[in-house]
Amino acid sequence: MFKLSEDGLNIELKWTSPVLDVHHGGSVLIDGYIYGSNWINNGTGNWCCLDWNTGETKYEKTWKCKGSVISADSMLYCYEERTGYIALVKPTPEDFALVSSFKIPAGTGPHWAHPVINDGILYVRHGNSLMAYNIRKN
Repeated sequence: MFKLSEDGLNIELKWTSPVLDVHHGGSVLIDGYIYGSNWINNGTGNWCCLDWNTGETKYEKTWKCKGSVISADSMLYCYEERTGYIALVKPTPEDFALVSSFKIPAGTGPHWAHPVINDGILYVRHGNSLMAYNIRKN
């Protein structure tokens, strides 16, 4: 983690961590913690949480496979890239708190597209298929 100087001309190294070596799934920052998946374990990866200020690893857990992550309504939406599961996860630095999950039912090839949420709809593309899920609170 680098800190940019006020004048934008210099940087200061704040911390480093080998744990969150994001491949292409991205990461999100919520309440001072970074959530994402890494490339460790020969590419299957783990889901992890790091403290934004210190870089301290809060957890590193295996769930299916690495993937992409987005956040909405104080929840994480994790889309693992090998078998196409979507997980709803409560963001907490204590654990990978899985609330529920389901498998994407259509499409071909790797699950590399990043999900998108717009106006209460979760959009997930897999190959030539696009699924839309209403995730609005009732």
